[in-house]
Amino acid sequence: MDSNRFAVFALTALLALPAAAYNHVNTVAPTVQGPFTVACSNVQQVASRVQQGLIAEDYWTGRFGHYMTELLADRGSALVYDVRVPFDPTIYPGNFGRNEEFVAIACYPTPKSNTDPNYTLPGTGDVVPHMQPMGAAPKFLSVDEYTSTLGYYVDPAPPGPYRLPLIVYSHGLGGSPISSGYLEAMALLASHGYMVAAVFHGDARFSPIRVENVPDALAFLAGYNLFVNMELMRPLSLVALTDKLLADPNYSVGINRDQIGGFGASMGGEAMLHLLGADITTNAGFSCRGTPRDSRIKAAVGYVPYAGQTFLPAFCDSQSGVDNITTPFLALSGTADTTAPIKMVDSTLRRMKGPRYLVELQGVPHEFKAEYAGDLLTWMVTFFRAYLQDDPGSMGKFINMNTVQGGPADHVRLDYHVPTSKTAGSQPVVEFRNTILNHYFMTIDPQNVSDILAGRYGPGWQLTGQSFKGWTQANANYAPDGVCRFYGGYLPGGPNSHFYTAVASECDKVKSGFYGPWGYEGIGFYSRASTGSCPAGFLGVNRAYNNRWWANDSNHRFSTSDSTIRDLEGEGWTYEGIVMCTPP
Repeated sequence: MDSNRFAVFALTALLALPAAAYNHVNTVAPTVQGPFTVACSNVQQVASRVQQGLIAEDYWTGRFGHYMTELLADRGSALVYDVRVPFDPTIYPGNFGRNEEFVAIACYPTPKSNTDPNYTLPGTGDVVPHMQPMGAAPKFLSVDEYTSTLGYYVDPAPPGPYRLPLIVYSHGLGGSPISSGYLEAMALLASHGYMVAAVFHGDARFSPIRVENVPDALAFLAGYNLFVNMELMRPLSLVALTDKLLADPNYSVGINRDQIGGFGASMGGEAMLHLLGADITTNAGFSCRGTPRDSRIKAAVGYVPYAGQTFLPAFCDSQSGVDNITTPFLALSGTADTTAPIKMVDSTLRRMKGPRYLVELQGVPHEFKAEYAGDLLTWMVTFFRAYLQDDPGSMGKFINMNTVQGGPADHVRLDYHVPTSKTAGSQPVVEFRNTILNHYFMTIDPQNVSDILAGRYGPGWQLTGQSFKGWTQANANYAPDGVCRFYGGYLPGGPNSHFYTAVASECDKVKSGFYGPWGYEGIGFYSRASTGSCPAGFLGVNRAYNNRWWANDSNHRFSTSDSTIRDLEGEGWTYEGIVMCTPP
């Protein structure tokens, strides 16, 4: 071992900071029921219309040639609308060029004074809370009642109803929004201050495949063309539902058009990804097509989302159809789910480009039980408040959450936070990986980025898609510390690599040459130094070291993603702790 190689080793060994336990470390109490009273749109039904041998739920789900419209007591009081199917027999073989009728239900916060009675559904006995009477408009909260319920006031409060965030909701394959479990989830989400609108997809109208057939490769592939038809009808009907609500004067007055999100369960989770921009696998040969999309969706959540099977991924070959999705997405998947395997969701999220998270639910199969509600509602509401409503307190909570108390054991399996908004004066510190050297490099300088992409610093450099906020000048509130930038390749024996530190004592020792031939390149950018933890509301920048001092090939990686660092640990890297703090 020569002295220069030992010096490179010593840089890491002696300067390693007290290691924090990553970002996602907190256990939080569950929040199931929100503070608001909930009402829903009219879905009153005439039970006597149910044919002998059938049940009302057959109509809700579109089985045996029937649909929800046949049971409605008053179509004019319900959310009923037409969807024009594109004239494309290759992907809509069962109904291309036709109009298809859909029914939806919307639930929303309503005044505590609302005396409209609950409605008991035929067959199941489940209850639609404070259902709108036939011919009545929705009863929305005033701005004053909405804000005071949450503990703050707007003075003077503007007239008219509070404009609610809208969550477009897509149920699982073969279900309906008023089937047991789905209706409860809708009402619970609405109780947290959202308008939640869900389509009766009536999947059986378009494909005979049931949820239990999905893992059966032969049965699945035999009817796959109609299955694709059904898959595509879901985002098509969801886009049309949002159009209808925004055009309806009774509902549009209560919707915040800048805060539209999505939630889907199982096949509904797949539909959300299509709305965000995912292409779809159309046959066993992995042919790939675009799908109906909706740029109005600003953030989406999937519960046990379907991403295909190993033999046939949902989003094209190797899930490449999601490569350009930049919208924030949260997935909650069960480790015992064979219908929507977690490994398929994992591989999907790894390819996306925006903020995305995968929460692993230990031992949970492809179903929803009441005891899962704490996990689902707590993760979902915190995520929507952080990424859809841009609430700083919720963002600070979300970036540190790892487990919700009670229910199934849960933890963050994948976490990729990509800044979606600028903090005053900030610029992205972007990351490159060299595919030849397997080295990582980061920079805040746009010219630096352009030069690297143009090949002026050699071949093999690619953007990883990861970034965090930095400053080009010191900022007392967010970035008071200069981040020293060093390069090891200026002097003989130095590694072809960069090293960064925001800790003044580290910077001085490396500058002195005591730890080897690292050339000082000045302040790369400004951030907040960490000695192992970050202030509340800040995201920690983790540092990992590749342990290749012995080959004169040292390299460090800096990432706000815990799962990224854990992946590196699996490859033999050493985690060195949180070394910088940045606003999310």
